[in-house]
Amino acid sequence: MHRWKRLARMTVVAASAAALVTGLSTSAQAASGTFAYNRADTGFRMVMENPPDDECIVMPGGAGVVDNFTDTVATLYRDEACTIPQDTLPPNTGGAYGGATTVHSVFFG
Repeated sequence: MHRWKRLARMTVVAASAAALVTGLSTSAQAASGTFAYNRADTGFRMVMENPPDDECIVMPGGAGVVDNFTDTVATLYRDEACTIPQDTLPPNTGGAYGGATTVHSVFFG
């Protein structure tokens, strides 16, 4: 009986250690490449290298011209909270926006 308890305890410890190692080995994913936009308020070119996936990224000043030279689909939003979709840009495409269609955030993935 004591042997079974010890075996069960060792199994739990081994499984916990495996879960910990597996959990720690995962890393955040990022779109590979460059995402760039011209600020709608100043016209300055802003560039993001390898932007993170699954995260709402605010584009200060809004975006007029947008170029998605990443390997990931970029969804553009009219608001800063990624709740009002404006457009979807597949990899290696771009778009132009202005007035009511100016975009203010982007989400990759």
